[in-house]
Amino acid sequence: MNTHSQKVRRHLIASLPASLLLLAGCVALPSPVAHPIATIPGTSAIPGVADEMPPSVVAKPSPVGSMVRIHEASALMGSDTGEADERPVHEVHVAAFDMDLTEVSVAQYEGCVLAGACVAAGSTASWLGITTVDSELYADECNRDRADRQDYAANCVDWSMADAYCRWAGKRLPTEEEWEYAACGGDCNLALNGGSERSIVRGAARWPGSGRVARGRPGVFGLYDMAGNVWEWTASRYCSYDHPGCDDARRVVRGGSWSLIDDQFVRLTDRAPSDPVARNTNLGFRCARDDAPAG
Repeated sequence: MNTHSQKVRRHLIASLPASLLLLAGCVALPSPVAHPIATIPGTSAIPGVADEMPPSVVAKPSPVGSMVRIHEASALMGSDTGEADERPVHEVHVAAFDMDLTEVSVAQYEGCVLAGACVAAGSTASWLGITTVDSELYADECNRDRADRQDYAANCVDWSMADAYCRWAGKRLPTEEEWEYAACGGDCNLALNGGSERSIVRGAARWPGSGRVARGRPGVFGLYDMAGNVWEWTASRYCSYDHPGCDDARRVVRGGSWSLIDDQFVRLTDRAPSDPVARNTNLGFRCARDDAPAG
């Protein structure tokens, strides 16, 4: 595992048993049915902050497969109290787009596999330098082929697999700018530094392993699991805010995950780089779309 920075190390922390945690696509293929646009629920008083629900509570009706329209806006991005790669706070402009309410689930991803448009998710984690022992240790945390995890976040998928799924679904991966705006509604810096300590923004995951999507309450745009559960792939390359448009091959992942013991890293402005071929137990994705389908 690459250990050149804390940022990379904490992202590559793969799934660990609870006891250890305590111790420490070129062809055209048929598209799926169109996804409905959701009604936006009431927003929180503080942007991006939502109350925690008990672990047993699951949203009803299920938001899986639905999207929400996020309107064009200029917004502030970054944090002046976060890590170096979160600075400086700067203004970005995002065009209107739709965003999945939830991370893509195991069952959703399998639909793409059955259609012949996606490669099957990994049965074990994989990254540059992973050992055989680690691969075997983390295998149980990959959610594919688990009948009891069909509503869990799809994980153990690399960037190209996530990209292929979104394209099959008539969507795309969100940019990093879209992701942060959708997470906070315009100013994550305010949400994080305005006196809030609620777990949806700052709290590390409370269960050993990835979980069901939409397990907690939604945030400002009705989006679930923007903090925790699994990291999420974005379309963006890992560039500094001072030097956008770089040619770094790594992709930005966002949102933190269940495997981060230190809750300071489960923040909506936190960003991490990931090798695009890495398939990790704490890494999944959701999709975005420019325009709703006609009709």
